[in-house]
Parts: sequence; C-alpha cells; structure tokens
Amino acid sequence: MTESVPTAEELLGRMISGVFNEPDPQRRGSVIAEVFTEDVVFSDAERTVTGQRALADTVSGLLAQGPGFVFVPEGPYRGVADLGMRAWRLGPPGGDPVLGGLDVAQVVDGRIAHLWTVLDG
Repeated sequence: MTESVPTAEELLGRMISGVFNEPDPQRRGSVIAEVFTEDVVFSDAERTVTGQRALADTVSGLLAQGPGFVFVPEGPYRGVADLGMRAWRLGPPGGDPVLGGLDVAQVVDGRIAHLWTVLDG
C-alpha cells in the first residue's frame, strides 16, 4: 500500500489548525515535525528564521501577542506547482478580525520547506 503525499492545501490546513491555533507547545511541536521540513524557512515582514525549533519559538511568540485569538482561513485555496496560498484572518472566536494576511508555502517532498506570511495593508 502506497502512502499518499499530502497536498499543499492539506498542509496549509493542518498548519493553521495544528500549529497556529494549537496552544499546547508539545502538540504544536509534533505537528511542526509532521508538516514542515527540518530546515524550514519562515519569513514575514519582521524576520526570517530557519529550522523547526526556530519556527516553534516564533509561533509561540506570535500566539503570546494575541492570547485566545484564532486563525480562520479566508477565501479559496490557491496554488500552482509546488506553491500553495491561503488567506486568513486573526481575531477572537466569533468576533471581528484584528489582522489578516496571506500564507504562501513551498512544498518539497510532501512537507512545507518555505513559508512566507504577507500581512494585509
């Protein structure tokens, strides 16, 4: 039986639920190990970090800035070749978003190798 390789769309969905919306650092770390390459590169307007540990630390810092806020996918998934794109909004559950952006992921061998986050406006 051949195991299927996750698509960029599946990886981005798992990333939002299991990484950016996961408050428990151990569970978050397990999902990071499944979804991202060991030498993943994460880039946003403020930083570029390399490696799963650096990504985990970055996510912990981001989550601390908006405790209780959740990321919600916005609009359709878009992708071409090894790139996947998903817009999102961040805010209190059921409330108005306070921030939005677009994640762009490059997938290599079924895992995210590079993740760019572009914030709205």
